[in-house]
Amino acid sequence: MLTPCASIIIVLFAALGWSQEAEAVEAVATATTTPSPHLLSTRSLRLPNDTYPLSYRLDISTNIHLGDWRFSGNTAIDIEIRRSTNEIVLHAKNLSDIHITLRLLDPDMPEALGELVDDITHTYDPHTTFLIVHPLVNYQAFEAGQRYRLHISYTGLMGTRPKGLYWMAYEEPLNNRTVYVAATQSEPTYARLIFPCYDEPAFKSNYSIRLTHSSSLMAVSNMPVLEVLNHGELTTTTFQTTPPMSTYLVAFVISNFEHISETYRGVTQSIYSSPTSKDKGRTALKNAVLTVAALEDYFGVRYSLPKLDHVALKKNQGAAMENWGLITFREDSLLSLDVTDKHKRLKNKLMQNHEISHQWFGNLVSPEWWSYVWINEGFATYFSYVITDLLHPEDRVMDIFIRDEAEHAYSYSSFFDVRPMTYYVETEPDIMHVFDIISYKRAACVIKMFHHAFHQKTFVQGISRYLKKFQYSVVSEQDLFDTIQESVLEDAQFQQQSWAHMVRDIMLSWTHSEWLPIVSVIRNYENDTITLRQRSIHSKSEHWWIPLNFASAQSPSFEHTHAEYFMPPVMEHTLSLEELQLQLGGRDWLIVNKQQTGFYHVLYDTDNLQAIARQLQQNHSLIHAMNRAALFQDLAPLIERNELESVDVLFELFKYLKFEDDLTPWSQVANTIEFLDCNLYGTTAHSLFKQFVRRLVAPTFLRLFHKEDTGEATMDILARSDILHMACRVDMPECLDYTHRLAHEYIFKKNNFESDYPDYYAMHDIILCMGVRHLSDEEFGSLIELLHVTDRNSAYYDDMIYSLRCTQSHQHMRHYLNLLVGENSTYTLLNEREAMMYLSYVFKSNMAARSVIWHFIDHNYKLLARSNFFVQLFNDITEFVPERQKHHFATLRQNIDMYMQMEHLSPKDPLISIDSRRVGKKMRNSEQFLDKFERPIHNWLLKELSPTGSENTYAASLSVANGSNRPAGLLSAASKMVRSALRVKLQF
Repeated sequence: MLTPCASIIIVLFAALGWSQEAEAVEAVATATTTPSPHLLSTRSLRLPNDTYPLSYRLDISTNIHLGDWRFSGNTAIDIEIRRSTNEIVLHAKNLSDIHITLRLLDPDMPEALGELVDDITHTYDPHTTFLIVHPLVNYQAFEAGQRYRLHISYTGLMGTRPKGLYWMAYEEPLNNRTVYVAATQSEPTYARLIFPCYDEPAFKSNYSIRLTHSSSLMAVSNMPVLEVLNHGELTTTTFQTTPPMSTYLVAFVISNFEHISETYRGVTQSIYSSPTSKDKGRTALKNAVLTVAALEDYFGVRYSLPKLDHVALKKNQGAAMENWGLITFREDSLLSLDVTDKHKRLKNKLMQNHEISHQWFGNLVSPEWWSYVWINEGFATYFSYVITDLLHPEDRVMDIFIRDEAEHAYSYSSFFDVRPMTYYVETEPDIMHVFDIISYKRAACVIKMFHHAFHQKTFVQGISRYLKKFQYSVVSEQDLFDTIQESVLEDAQFQQQSWAHMVRDIMLSWTHSEWLPIVSVIRNYENDTITLRQRSIHSKSEHWWIPLNFASAQSPSFEHTHAEYFMPPVMEHTLSLEELQLQLGGRDWLIVNKQQTGFYHVLYDTDNLQAIARQLQQNHSLIHAMNRAALFQDLAPLIERNELESVDVLFELFKYLKFEDDLTPWSQVANTIEFLDCNLYGTTAHSLFKQFVRRLVAPTFLRLFHKEDTGEATMDILARSDILHMACRVDMPECLDYTHRLAHEYIFKKNNFESDYPDYYAMHDIILCMGVRHLSDEEFGSLIELLHVTDRNSAYYDDMIYSLRCTQSHQHMRHYLNLLVGENSTYTLLNEREAMMYLSYVFKSNMAARSVIWHFIDHNYKLLARSNFFVQLFNDITEFVPERQKHHFATLRQNIDMYMQMEHLSPKDPLISIDSRRVGKKMRNSEQFLDKFERPIHNWLLKELSPTGSENTYAASLSVANGSNRPAGLLSAASKMVRSALRVKLQF
């Protein structure tokens, strides 16, 4: 029996000349209700390869304009039997009223319906979401070579979440009405929620799509409109047939949207949005036209569809979805390209170009399985930056790549469990999880590495060959590697290289490894050799083919980033300078991994670092800014784990920063400065350290924040925030005055500085935090009064509450704690749970607050212990108990325990034991750091900051440089130092 909606579709089919299909719907097979051998608990979640879809005719009917979320569907799939089988298996999920007919097609007359197969039924397996068509009696019904037309009618229900077919409501105040819009999200496994299909990327097919909807609405899909037929209140929109594509790219939108369009090189691009937002898409349209043309020229492969629509939706999964010919975006991602905030504008442009890049990477050529998601996402991520950089070099987006992509890729490997780029998954949740940092950011970094290592032109030729060879098809990673191999062998510069025939092995060593390598470069200055060592940043035994290139004092050719040598996948390899074709004097510096194009860390021996420091001091611009930044990025984990061989050389490297006018190195040095500042807090070296950092950061701070029209105000907002944070935390007067003024105007005059400085959105918290570090008593009192009369649900209230955590005044902090959780607190500022959680945050983020909070707990534990959340707070901050305070901690802990027992208080969590390893856990590394480095740092700073010729001191410190002219005793000492370094287990 057909549903009312399905009946309407039958009538419309007949009117449109598809009467045979309409009649076939009535000759349906009933689903089996008895146990079936086709429902196997051991059945794989993967589709069998016995049958293959040749084409789909998909018809969807909806009354969404009436607020009806049901939709009716009919799909006709022409299927080829590739291996004799007793079943046809495809996907369906959350679809009901399923009716199936099957006809045998005549190979000589494919358009004519053949004999009706009437002995079939279907079974549904909810575990695999398989819809299984099979004979009533189990036998091999479908012979290899046969073709069938499988017709399925069904109903479905739209949801509110962007999965499958979903709906959104748009309010139109001028018309006092609500308009409902329907859109699709098919990636990765949601097409089965829209229509029964072979919902795996390898099953590419052609799609002919028809949508029946209200005549007050319009429809767009992957292809241009072929025909629009009006039936009074309903309209049927038919679209041209797609080229072969995967189910996850099937898309359509039904809406009342309006559009603006432009045609260039035969491709019509349009921006669709709600009527009130129509004109906001002009910048996005201009960018899309430029980007499609640029990608065509760059890869030498034309965009393959006649149109590309960009649709702005209220709801979308993520920022955008790259459906072929119909990219869907969240409104604020597509229609905000005109915003005054340059950083946000650039990020949105990159995001749009990412989706456009997918039209080649993922759409034209698709992965055969989700194991290779990185081929889609890595290429789209990386080349969105490359193309944007070509179109807009003034925006320096490759600097943003380092900050927003590469840094996350490096840090992900350091702090989280990882997986290889190529990683097999089967379940729907696991498939979703591979759309992660590894597939996007790490893959982009690896692709960038080989783009440079194999010569950029050669690599692009390989990618062009790949796109042309596999267009409209699916690939594995080996297909990609082999086409790159062909181009590498054609490059005359590589033909004599021993690794030139090993591209597949080289790239597999990266796509199948979990971590990333550290390359140690150890120079022997006596016999002119270099020992290369590689190891994983994790303890796991992994080795790579690592592309290396070299810059030196005698050949600072940083612009040539191709591989000069591939280190084989062995732990250690020693070569002569002659074998590496290097000319190095004993006092010359050597840099490996030019412009940090390779995705690995590089560590140097101390003498080479000294030579680099000398060059930076003399003329830092001779070493590329990316490599200046890489020095600090690669050293940071050694510093944080107390594995640095010499702290003096680190400070020698710091010295040049007062001349550094590029923000990229500052971004990398910021975390190290903060680490040192925290660890030196409370020591005699701390004030000297802050004085030293003020000297370094002052020129850059003044250039960025005190001079007008520098041209950098919006170049890299995150790097600027690093400079601001660094300058203020070391009490640079100009920075404190600057942030105090902005914070004062915001707090007391509600003058939102973001309206005058739109790029300050990323610095909002820093400005407020630093602006209240040193409030006067009068200002502090006024701020507290404001808190009591401000709406707790406002962002303004949150800003004031959280900025006060930064005060450096012990008196102000005590007053603040009393208001939050003290004797007179009524939890009016924050509720009890929020206050206790916030107290932990204040303790961890503000070094000056720690002693105040300990004293506060010591004097108020009887009050605090009555909170259900106190023990959790106390246990949390005990990780920061220094060794010298453990006796006091033990006494305090005992007093708290006795009081709680006496009062019969039963907290949710037990009080931490005195001998727990958690006690002081976070302080051990800091204490080891101070034991090892406090005195050397103090002595170095005393010499450097002494008024008597710091430059002479610097020169003297560098005179113990590398070179064969050094005394034998120093050479011997250096050898011992190197051997010692090699015995240290470097943990990143």
